[in-house]
Amino acid sequence: MNRCKWSEESEMLQHYHDNEWGNWVVGDNKLFECLTLELFQSGLSWKTILHKRENFRKAFLEFEVEKVMQFTEEDIERLLEDAGIVRHRKKIEATIENAKRVIEIVNKFDSFAEFLDQLPADKEAKQKTLQRTFKHVGLTTAESFLEATGRIPASHSEQCFMVSK
Repeated sequence: MNRCKWSEESEMLQHYHDNEWGNWVVGDNKLFECLTLELFQSGLSWKTILHKRENFRKAFLEFEVEKVMQFTEEDIERLLEDAGIVRHRKKIEATIENAKRVIEIVNKFDSFAEFLDQLPADKEAKQKTLQRTFKHVGLTTAESFLEATGRIPASHSEQCFMVSK
């Protein structure tokens, strides 16, 4: 079975490609997890992040937005010592700030998913809105997040079996 080249390196990547990537994601915490992992992936391989995903979940308290938004400098220092995740201060600080922004979004739109659903139809406009809304999220990270959560079609390669789905 032909897949996108990037997913052929490991069974974990194949499982993610076949069963998660591009599927509709709902739930504030799950969407926050996806946003955070895409943010941490910037400049790295997805394989690195996916292999550390369980460690990220533990470090960021299962991505419970209300808990993460309360992280302190002590929590940042703890995370910087955690070899199980990517130890990058600016990305950790951005995650905490983004948790606060997600709470603001939930208060205004009832859910993170509702906010995403009201974004402009144009892909580039969606990306720019996410870039303005969240810290340390550029256009590429925004696009990856939108693909990963099913908000825009995932960019499967031509030979990938998922193209025909």
